[in-house]
Amino acid sequence: DGKAYEFKPGDTIMQVAERYKVHEEIPRFCYHPSMPIAGTCRMCTVEVEKAPKLMTSCSTPAADGMVVHTNSDKVQKSRYGVMEFLLTNHPLDCPVCDKAGECELQNYDFKYGPETSNFKEQKRVFTEATTKSLSNDVTLNMNRCVHCERCVRFTEDVTKTHDLVMVNRGWHKELQATEPEKGLTNDYQGCLTDFCPVGALTFNDFRFEKRVWFLRKDPSVCDGCAKGCNIEVNSDREVVYRYVPIFNEKVNGHWMCDEGRKSYHTYSDPNRVIAPLLPDTVRGHLASSSWEASLNETRSLLTAANNPLVVVGTDATTEEAQALKTAFSSYNRAQVRFHNGTGGVVKSSDNKALDHLLRQSDKTPNTKGLESLGLAPLSAADISGNDVVLVVRQVRAALPKLEGSAQVILMGVFTRDEVDALKAQGLNIRAVLPTLATTEKDGTFTNCDGVTQHFNKAVTHRGKALGVDKILGHLGLTR
Repeated sequence: DGKAYEFKPGDTIMQVAERYKVHEEIPRFCYHPSMPIAGTCRMCTVEVEKAPKLMTSCSTPAADGMVVHTNSDKVQKSRYGVMEFLLTNHPLDCPVCDKAGECELQNYDFKYGPETSNFKEQKRVFTEATTKSLSNDVTLNMNRCVHCERCVRFTEDVTKTHDLVMVNRGWHKELQATEPEKGLTNDYQGCLTDFCPVGALTFNDFRFEKRVWFLRKDPSVCDGCAKGCNIEVNSDREVVYRYVPIFNEKVNGHWMCDEGRKSYHTYSDPNRVIAPLLPDTVRGHLASSSWEASLNETRSLLTAANNPLVVVGTDATTEEAQALKTAFSSYNRAQVRFHNGTGGVVKSSDNKALDHLLRQSDKTPNTKGLESLGLAPLSAADISGNDVVLVVRQVRAALPKLEGSAQVILMGVFTRDEVDALKAQGLNIRAVLPTLATTEKDGTFTNCDGVTQHFNKAVTHRGKALGVDKILGHLGLTR
């Protein structure tokens, strides 16, 4: 396009154009930077001087002295033709399609496609695959498919589960599960719907929930396991509707697992405790209370304690753990320990990769972060003989097994069912102090690979929960 650019050996024309943002983006359907090149959609063709025909920019290596035109009349005509063919059978589903607003076909049609159609024949319809379940998480509408085959290559080359295949050819070409009776079985099914350029594959968890143009998008870190995938929290009016992955070459690449993708539901659980609880001596159960009464009760318990224990879950941020360590390091001979309890993990070295991609046995985000503060893991000896135990935990870490004689203060993110189950086990719970979830606060996690990542608040908490630092301040424990 009349400008000179340097390239690295092995770069394709597409990669050079992306690096220097030539016309922002060369259009593509089949190309994905983390999958093998296919060159089948023909949408990314460019004009290379001295070449006899248009070349696919995704697969053509850059060469010294090569002259490339990415927006010539010849290229525009080619893109117009590709779009016209793709739209011949594509249904006019945009008003009801979940992909509307983030659909590559929509965007490219507006920019490169025809204003009217010359197609007079009947559109092809896959009557049995208009709404076809590929699994509990993914729904297929084959009528919308543009045969880019990103999904097939993903299961072949990324997850290596080979659970999708294209059968037949031409007019009858159709996407199916390799084993229809099993359907999709991999743990990264949401990624298929992320990079599907149209609405052929949709994720059931988000399907028909919210139009994407209403969503606010905030970068964050997934707290579903020790990997700490970079994510975008999509919300509207302080309600989270989905997580989607953000590219980070050092952490998660372009992907995230389905378990992490759906983990936001734990924070929107209708049974989540969002106001302080104190024992109701009349009714015999924990009831909602004011912060003033709850803090007074907590302060009295800690002041009178002879052998207090503070257990910090490895789902706490590094800042929260540091504040707790500082507050209790010289307070009434208190011991401060961390606790994980997920996947057989006691300390970070116990963590194991569950597959060749991202999933980890440690289902908490910050075990290494707490270890970096010099905290030791909770042991059976630590639990013995405590008169007051403060448990700080943000949903992901398991609850430690405590002696029934100790007076227990719960601080963190809990559901009412969890609190009732603990009480049924005979624990003497004297107060429940709700705190903010990961999406509702700023903080830092250190993942299983030692990568430290800071994140900011994505949504505002809509209950009465407070930050750990504020609670410690109200208790007079901050310095």
